[in-house]
Amino acid sequence: MPALCWNQRRRDFYAITTDVSTEGIRFRSSSRLSPGEDLTCSIRHIGLLEARIDRAVGEEFTVSVRGGRSALTDLARQFVALSRAQDLRPEVVRVHHRIVPKQKIVQVTLDGGLGVSGHVLNISASGVALLVEQSLEIGATIQVGRKLARVMRHFTHGVGAAFLEPFEPSAVHEAMTL
Repeated sequence: MPALCWNQRRRDFYAITTDVSTEGIRFRSSSRLSPGEDLTCSIRHIGLLEARIDRAVGEEFTVSVRGGRSALTDLARQFVALSRAQDLRPEVVRVHHRIVPKQKIVQVTLDGGLGVSGHVLNISASGVALLVEQSLEIGATIQVGRKLARVMRHFTHGVGAAFLEPFEPSAVHEAMTL
């Protein structure tokens, strides 16, 4: 989180919080600071805090917050709440190349043996994206053509399914049929 810090002897300077722990708050700044300096810091979305510099090495410095461990605990809670509010989900890394096959219509067989028609949006060695009119539960095992797969995600009118036994990457091409 960005912070604006100052004291009576030093002009305002910017810093970025890099860690919050029982030791204090660690910042990074282009300003060169000295241990023992008192600071007032305004941290975006957190507020004002009074602190003392405990360590300063290169561009990093660590402060202890006035008010003791309870003040630091409250700050840590605020930082955790802010990080949760961001809802950062890691991006899915696609391992296998996806293609759109020429044969897009496929028979999808559900757990109970019911067969429905599916439309292949794309396919890779590890999975398939299908448009299906039937509601499928995440985790359900389905058969896509001759290949068993597990439903992993939903999207509008369709599902993403991972093959229980992936194809060899060389077997995935436009002319393939499931």
